[in-house]
Amino acid sequence: MPIALSALIERVADDRDLLDQILSSFSCKQDDDIQKFLHTRAVKFEELSKSRTYLICDEDQLNSEDFCLDQLIIYGYISLALKVLSVPETVDNKTRKELDGLSSKIHGELINDFSCYLIGQLSRNSNVPKDSISGSELLQFAYDIISDAVTAVGGRYMMIECHDRKELIQFYLNNHFSEISRIPDQELPMVQMIRKI
Repeated sequence: MPIALSALIERVADDRDLLDQILSSFSCKQDDDIQKFLHTRAVKFEELSKSRTYLICDEDQLNSEDFCLDQLIIYGYISLALKVLSVPETVDNKTRKELDGLSSKIHGELINDFSCYLIGQLSRNSNVPKDSISGSELLQFAYDIISDAVTAVGGRYMMIECHDRKELIQFYLNNHFSEISRIPDQELPMVQMIRKI
């Protein structure tokens, strides 16, 4: 069950130590940046409305009569935001039209920028058993939240940016994403992938 980080912040009120304790219980051994985001940046991003983070927790634990916040188990988390997808010139007109919904051009010029919902962070907690939640289940939570936003304000696509690693790309391909472009990086290139909502 997703819990909005904003609701957790409100619930702990001024007890920043408790909030830090809860968030620091999350670990991601595969990607330190994902862990650091939740530990050090997610609250600030929430306060600035740069993104919305959702902690995936056990509904039974939350509904238990003797539940205390300091015992909260985070099985995974997702962070969502709005982002402009800028496509390279090599993207064909058919794809541009599909992204836009109406046309590949505006005022005779190719459309290069498209509004998307970004799944900025998505990860399971390395401290809980792997069978507690799957990556596909995390994606479904993200999809459900984004679908609610689409109902309220519209939108056509969601996107992810992941490291250019075979197993990550295959995971997203298996979950109905397709590659749209690559972002060169000296350390580890990134791949942008999209999925129609």
